[in-house]
Amino acid sequence: MSGRLARSARDRQAFRSGIDDGRWEEPGYAARVAMKGRAAAWFIRLLGASLRLERPGWEANARALASGRPVIYVCWHGSQLAPTYVYRDRGIWIMTSLSRDGDIQTQSLNCLGYRTVRGSSSRGGGRALLEMVRRLRQGEAVSMTLDGPRGPRHVAKPGAVLLAQRAEAVVLAVGARYGRAWQLRNWDRFEIPLPFSRVVVATSEPFMVPADLSVEAGQRLLEARLAECEALAERRLCA
Repeated sequence: MSGRLARSARDRQAFRSGIDDGRWEEPGYAARVAMKGRAAAWFIRLLGASLRLERPGWEANARALASGRPVIYVCWHGSQLAPTYVYRDRGIWIMTSLSRDGDIQTQSLNCLGYRTVRGSSSRGGGRALLEMVRRLRQGEAVSMTLDGPRGPRHVAKPGAVLLAQRAEAVVLAVGARYGRAWQLRNWDRFEIPLPFSRVVVATSEPFMVPADLSVEAGQRLLEARLAECEALAERRLCA
């Protein structure tokens, strides 16, 4: 019995880490993932160090931690680069997909001081959400892109609402605006700020998602709070 339980635990861990997929048996695959992930992490660190960052509402982080509740950070997928840099090296948990791109993202985030749980809406999402709830109930912080991994753009998925309600966590919305940026031609119009450009990362006041609120209403609440943050960042950028 104990042997079967141990194998089951190993299987769950392999699934969560993504290493149960046959691609890891491909010659050189693990080395390529490590190289690309580390390169991406160093790019973010070097780019971030060059930015002229402004952080209105930053003191809300201390208030959220002082509340004694677990914390969930939320942002939009397309503007996540600056928040990823700003919140690095804090041991925050992030969900990454079980795809090949997710392998590289996981390596990159780990190099930036994040911890990762593997899963997405298309594969492994249920297990990953349960793991995130467990981490929150242990008092740890997690971060989610509300409209990831595939959109629609700026439409919140249910995951963050369910996490906030089940773990009774406080939420911090984090909006970002870039003075000058490259914008990719993909679904989220992903933005990469230009080196040495001005960037505003705005943080909301801590708030909770009421337990009796419907999932749909919770999604609208998160969208509204994040829209307020992005509007604040835009005003600060234009001032």
